Amino acid sequence: MERDEKIQLTKRLIAHVDNDTTDYADDLLRVPFSVFDDPDLAKHEVDVVRRFPHIVAHVDEFTKTGSFITVELLGTPLLLVKQSDGGVRAFANVCRHRGSRVEFAESGCKRVFACPYHNWAYGKDGALRGMPNAEGFEGMDRSQYGLVEFPCETRHGLVWVIPTAGADLDIAAVLGPKHDAEVTDTGMAGSYQVRKETWRLGMNWKIAVDGVQDSYHLCQLHTKTVCNYLQGNITAFDLVDRSWRLVVARKSITEVRDADPDSYDVRDYSLANYTVYPGTMLVTEPQHFEIWTIVPDVDDPNVSYCTIRLLSPHKPATPREERILQKNWDLLMETLHDEDWFVTKTIQDNAANGQVDQLIYGRNELPGQVFHKMVAADVAALSAAAPAAAHAQPALAQS
Repeated sequence: MERDEKIQLTKRLIAHVDNDTTDYADDLLRVPFSVFDDPDLAKHEVDVVRRFPHIVAHVDEFTKTGSFITVELLGTPLLLVKQSDGGVRAFANVCRHRGSRVEFAESGCKRVFACPYHNWAYGKDGALRGMPNAEGFEGMDRSQYGLVEFPCETRHGLVWVIPTAGADLDIAAVLGPKHDAEVTDTGMAGSYQVRKETWRLGMNWKIAVDGVQDSYHLCQLHTKTVCNYLQGNITAFDLVDRSWRLVVARKSITEVRDADPDSYDVRDYSLANYTVYPGTMLVTEPQHFEIWTIVPDVDDPNVSYCTIRLLSPHKPATPREERILQKNWDLLMETLHDEDWFVTKTIQDNAANGQVDQLIYGRNELPGQVFHKMVAADVAALSAAAPAAAHAQPALAQS
C-alpha cells in the first residue's frame, strides 16, 4: 500500500471512530425477501455466477509437474493439473468420447489421465493422446477432442477459474491496479496454506455473502468474540468496477492517531476484505490471511457452499506460531458456527414463512447494497439477453 494511501486510510478510519460514522450509501435499499428462496431467480443467479472467477485451489496443492486435484465448481467437474512450465490449467473432468469422468481421485500426480470406461487417454495438457481400437474412429481429428479447457489463472498464490469456456480472465484487472498492488504487497503470493474446509450451508448464497460484508453486526452479534478486536460499524469502502476493498478498523487504531506515519502500518490496525464479485473474499489480517469462496447450489436456492482457506505468510516455524494460527482459526470457527451461521440460518427459514415482504439495507450497509444491486442488475441483463439466444434441441450430426 502506498504511503499516502496508508495515511489517508488511517485518517478516514480514525475520523469514523471519533464521529461514530462509517462510509454511507446515498439512501436505504429495500430488497424483496423472496430473493433468498425463489427457485426461478436462483437458476438465473447460477448462470450469472458461472461467468465470474472463483478460487479453486492454493499453489501448495500442486507440488510438482503432473500434480492434480479434482473439484466441482457450480456443478462443473474440474481437473486441475500443474504443467511443465509451472502453471496450472483447468479442464472439464469429462471424457470427450462418451462423457464419463476421467479422473476419480481427489488428488495425485500423473502424466496421463485415462478414462476408465473405454481408456481414452489425455495428457496433462488435456490433449487426446490415445484410444483403443482407433480404427473405429477414422476421420476424427484427434486435435479437436482434447479435454474442454476453462480459463484459469494463478495469482496471489491462488488458482482462479471461470467455469465458462472461452471467457476472459484477468484477476489483476478485476481487482484494479491499486488494489491488486496492495494484495501483492501483503506477500499473499508466497503464503502457506495452513488448512482448508468446505461447508454445505442451509442458506441462500447471498445470505452467506452478506455476512462477510457486514460490519454493522460485529459488535451487536459478536459481543464476546470479534467485538473484542474490531470496531463495529466502522469501515472504509472503495469500489473498483466489480470488486471492492472493505477495511474495518481494529479497536487499537486510535493508538496511532498522532504517530509518525512512517512508524506504523495501517494494516496492523485494521482488517481488509478485498471482495471479487460475486462471492470471493481475500481477507488480510496482521498475522494471517483468510480466503473465502461462496457459491450457490445449482439446484436448491436454500443451499450454498462456503470454502475457507487459512493462510500464513510463511510456514509456521515454531510451536508459538502454530498456536497463534490455531487460535485465529478457533475464533473464526466459534463466530461462524455459534453466532453468524446460527443466526443467519433463521433468515433462510423465515424467507418463505415470515410474512415479511421486504428487507431493509441501511445507508451504513453499503457493501451489502452494492452486492445486491449488482446481482439484480446482472440477472436482469441476462434475462433480457435470453430471448436472443434460441434454446433449440441440438440435432445429432453424422459424418
